[in-house]
Amino acid sequence: METQTNHLQELAKRYKAGLCTPEEIEKINEWYDHFEEYGYRLPDEHEIDRASNEAAIAAIRKVSLQEKKGRIRRLLWPALKTAAILLMICSVGLLVYKRNNSKSVAIYHETSALAGEKKQIRLSDGSLISINSESSIRYPEVFNGATREIYLKGEAFFEISHDKQHPFIIQTEQLKVKVLGTSFGVKAYHQDEQIEVAVATGKVGVVSNRKSNNKEWLLIPGEQMSYNKSTGNFSKQQVLTTDIRNWQQNILVFNFETLENISKKLERVYGVTFVFKDKSVLKKRFQLKVKNEALSNIMKLLSISAEGLRYKISGKQVTIG
Repeated sequence: METQTNHLQELAKRYKAGLCTPEEIEKINEWYDHFEEYGYRLPDEHEIDRASNEAAIAAIRKVSLQEKKGRIRRLLWPALKTAAILLMICSVGLLVYKRNNSKSVAIYHETSALAGEKKQIRLSDGSLISINSESSIRYPEVFNGATREIYLKGEAFFEISHDKQHPFIIQTEQLKVKVLGTSFGVKAYHQDEQIEVAVATGKVGVVSNRKSNNKEWLLIPGEQMSYNKSTGNFSKQQVLTTDIRNWQQNILVFNFETLENISKKLERVYGVTFVFKDKSVLKKRFQLKVKNEALSNIMKLLSISAEGLRYKISGKQVTIG
């Protein structure tokens, strides 16, 4: 039995590396067909990923034990043997092979917007995504699974095509956002303290990736969920649905925000770097709303509001203090 186990492990590695001979591939096909013949449910890709060496070894030991005790019928031996073989193949990462119906590997693309840029992409399901500055979206060329899943770094606004049978899922650094068809914004910059999800139309589900706090929150139009990445706490606020898309219209809104946070936003929008010689102003708060304004005008307004905030713009650098 040990010799057979070693042989299966080696065969699985050879198949994964594409080194199997035609005879070995034919043998794998026979195992697969035999597995179906006895009515066993075929594992999907997620189950394959979860298959463990312990499960494989346990299955083989069980078959060996039953054989020694003479309790196994000759008719069932091939099916149990095949189940153990498949578990061993799974344990070393071999994807289930099905003759004449093999699953193609998903092809992923990534679209990024640099500082000072905005981009739009349309997915294969017709959904439209607007990407803000210093943000990126990773998505499959074609959605072909039970869900439509993409990955976001930064900020984007989503207009999702409705498909009740295939939920749309957005994975961020610490949150998962799930919808069927709606429009909403997600802001999940790595350097920000909070992740924000705001709904313009439809309903949106939000859940933390933390196992200790995986309650799903439901948001409706005009609601925004803020998630503190340090504490894992959620808080819900009311927002104007028209404000959710402000950045798409080159509108900047600062509601009593610290100069530290404002500087981060201005860096993304204008592609500049802030240097604070006077760090005492970092926590000063400002309220301001501007549209299509030059950076020099925004800094002038902030200086007036702070009663003489000193600054200097030199090329792509803004020095405070």
